[in-house]
Amino acid sequence: MDYLNLLIMIVVGIISGSLAARIVKGDNFGPLINGLLGIAGAIVGGFLFKLLGLTPGQGIVTMISDTFGVELPKDFVGMLVSATIGAVLILIVARFVKKPLQKN
Repeated sequence: MDYLNLLIMIVVGIISGSLAARIVKGDNFGPLINGLLGIAGAIVGGFLFKLLGLTPGQGIVTMISDTFGVELPKDFVGMLVSATIGAVLILIVARFVKKPLQKN
């Protein structure tokens, strides 16, 4: 496995997990849990976007590169968007599952 790809996956996981935690819960779970949440979200979001035939963030990386001269992996924004949406979905489902269990 390429170490740069692994590092990118970890960074995207931490960022997307943190974003999802703040969107849904309004809080942060810490870097380890955020990373795991983001990686799980990437799996869910990637599956969902592939199922729908959509490519999130297409063209944004090229625009950033042309405008600011910053070189990002071509699918970085798409990975971030799909992982964040997937992580938000995981947190929403977890909230609905947790509520009925707390009533008992």
